[in-house]
Amino acid sequence: MKLNIESNVLQVVEGFEKQIREQPLIVQKSLGKTAEFLMFIIKRRTARGKDYQGNDFVKYTPEYRKIREAKQLPTKPDLFFSGKMLSNMTQKSSPTQAQVYFTAIREGLKAMGNQRKRKFFAIGDAEAPLLKNKFMEEYTKLSRIWANEKI
Repeated sequence: MKLNIESNVLQVVEGFEKQIREQPLIVQKSLGKTAEFLMFIIKRRTARGKDYQGNDFVKYTPEYRKIREAKQLPTKPDLFFSGKMLSNMTQKSSPTQAQVYFTAIREGLKAMGNQRKRKFFAIGDAEAPLLKNKFMEEYTKLSRIWANEKI
């Protein structure tokens, strides 16, 4: 089960198509590192009980809250019960895109259910510039390494 995050973060980078043609592996590795950074952002934000825009998650229902109390789990929503859903999140990249998704069907279904009520699997307005900067940082670093190896 895949949930894709779509963003136009990389479309603001001037000459991106040229970079893809000239250095596809560097772009692919940079996109992969950026996707890993996005996964970190999602997990950290979710653990704090925040949605993609930084708002608190909707509270658990009273029935579910009692279940969590009985299992001695926090009652503030953080989408963490067993840890399997968020740990199942992974990424893959190509020279033109990166995807963040869930590999297991069960965990993807959990994520879809949670996403309906608590929007955790998205890029927030404040996060888009961070991702653009991360991509540029990785791209610049890898380009320098590649240029030095060619000399």
